[in-house]
Amino acid sequence: MRFSSLSIVVPTKNEGEGIARVLEALKPYSDDIIVVDAHSRDDTSQIASRLGVRFYLDNGKGKGDAMQVGIAHAKGDVILFFDGDGSHEPNDIPRFVSPILEGRADLVIGSRRTGGSEDVEISWRGIVRAFGCDLIVMILNHRWNAHFTDVLYSFRAIRRDIVQSLELKATDFLIEQEMVIACLKKGYRILEIPSHEYARGWGVPKLKTITGIKFLWHLFR
Repeated sequence: MRFSSLSIVVPTKNEGEGIARVLEALKPYSDDIIVVDAHSRDDTSQIASRLGVRFYLDNGKGKGDAMQVGIAHAKGDVILFFDGDGSHEPNDIPRFVSPILEGRADLVIGSRRTGGSEDVEISWRGIVRAFGCDLIVMILNHRWNAHFTDVLYSFRAIRRDIVQSLELKATDFLIEQEMVIACLKKGYRILEIPSHEYARGWGVPKLKTITGIKFLWHLFR
């Protein structure tokens, strides 16, 4: 199912090993695929060029910066964010985009809690991260009388005019939390759907456990 009004933004950093597979999987859904790269030391730019997708460099500030570069260059009425590490399910794309096009939601976020995740780290760091995610969800649900299960999963879609109006500031992973909170504050409709997260197929994780403290500080502030 191809969506003529959909732009797909793919932030990348040293994921050339498998990025071609991701981009090929996205092509059936959109003619406007945008790779925003964090100055990778591999052949990501050449792969993007060969596959005929748009390619931009970010400003070297983090994933949020890359997402904002993608937002600035998107042409579609709906923007979908899709990671370049092989962890997202392309077949779920219609489930993210259709509710927005049908006027039932302004932001659609995926949930690993209800969709399942293979990216589980059995260690103290993994336990701390899982607890931190659940704590953030609990606080958000209490503050806005909501019923979310996962607000930090990067797989999501949003109306372009709305995301531009949010004036997002975060240049790192905090942007995903900031996006949800900004939409809640403005009364936009948020729909959460189950989506399965696969284990990272290539590259290395960029999120540091210490970033969770920043998430909590932003939330309480």
